[in-house]
Amino acid sequence: MSSWRNRLGLLMVAGLFSGVVSAQEQWSFPAGSSPLIVDRMVKFAQLRDKDVVVDLGSFDGRIVLAAVRSNPNVRGWGVDIDAGWVAKANDEAKRLAVADRAQFTHRNAFDVDLREVTVINMWLFRSLTQLLRPKILAEARPGTRVIVNGALIDNANMLGNWQPDIVDRGAGNESPIFMWIVPARVEGAWTWELPFNGTSRSYDLLLSQQFQMIEGHARVANRRESLSDARLRGEEISFTLEVTVEGFGRVRHQFSGRAEGDQIKGTVAVALPEGKLQQLPWVARRGANAAWFRTTGVDIK
Repeated sequence: MSSWRNRLGLLMVAGLFSGVVSAQEQWSFPAGSSPLIVDRMVKFAQLRDKDVVVDLGSFDGRIVLAAVRSNPNVRGWGVDIDAGWVAKANDEAKRLAVADRAQFTHRNAFDVDLREVTVINMWLFRSLTQLLRPKILAEARPGTRVIVNGALIDNANMLGNWQPDIVDRGAGNESPIFMWIVPARVEGAWTWELPFNGTSRSYDLLLSQQFQMIEGHARVANRRESLSDARLRGEEISFTLEVTVEGFGRVRHQFSGRAEGDQIKGTVAVALPEGKLQQLPWVARRGANAAWFRTTGVDIK
């Protein structure tokens, strides 16, 4: 067994005891967070003004430092279980005159607060990224980008059944970089009203969800149909519903909006049978009871 594979085995044991593998140890492996990969990770994140970037296992701070230097309106911080590397990262932030926007602390990644971050970077073993998944999904806001360097394990299952939204394979022998986007929690019952020629119609929807994958079933009066083209990325949700609406016949709806807590706000394009297209505002609210289950009867119009 080669020396780096021996070190890999030791590191896996150390990671189990510490809860997080130090990036100092990670750096011993081929490809590492090289300047090329750091640059790719920063560009892949598509940083925007006011982004807050965190690196879980920050080593010498290179990812966070590159992020804040790429945009003067970006802030960042990192954590590592090696106090020596934390000190060196903070010294480098001072040297680069970005210490007001980049700080590093000696902490375990499982103990940090992810509620205010918008980009999470990791370069850890698959077992540890999977262990961090519940924390990320519980704390990080919908839309948060999770960037993982795949140099250690080129495997899209690094976060278990939560599959990446985007994969950057690079070119040639470059390491893959994966991006997950934290999805809004939309599972449950939703209801809203839509006006048709001055008459309001009630809509009831049941959504099921597995991470960013969603499917749903809607009801209008006594008619039920399944959604098609249902998509969720962060807070952005869209789907198509084709259902019979009493007095109008078969109507195609294309919904798109933003999910924020117990409300979805957006628009719906309604295509009526005669070809008329209406663009309407759409506000759906989550309900405790699903009217979708109410008695139907046999008199279906």
